[in-house]
Amino acid sequence: MSPIALLAGLVLVFLATTAILGVASLAAWRRHRTADFPTKKVTAHVTLQGMSIVLWIVFLVTMQPWIAWAAFAVITAGQVFGDLLMFASYRARHRIAKAGSYGAVVKDVLGFRRPLPALHAIIGALGWFTMLTVCILATLA
Repeated sequence: MSPIALLAGLVLVFLATTAILGVASLAAWRRHRTADFPTKKVTAHVTLQGMSIVLWIVFLVTMQPWIAWAAFAVITAGQVFGDLLMFASYRARHRIAKAGSYGAVVKDVLGFRRPLPALHAIIGALGWFTMLTVCILATLA
């Protein structure tokens, strides 16, 4: 098995782990949700991230770089909604209208007061950066 294929497999492990942590985190959030729960943002995030996993599996089967890049584009778009959810969660938990700076929200998530979202973010970032690496390597191969 090639190094690119091994790294691509590791990406799938990161993605699957992130998805499991995301579902668990979402379930906890839904139990404590308020009327302004961001259903549309959650749906967009989950749909795009699920599509990126499917595309990544197709890449693993075909090893076509353009499919890897398509998965990367979709996961990046989905991440935008993930960031919006991070802000929405922060606002809901702190009962404020404006979340403040991106740095403050990230610090809150990575503070590990809520381990599921923290691990979801960290492992998701590992998957994203490893996916980018595989995309570049597959293109150069």
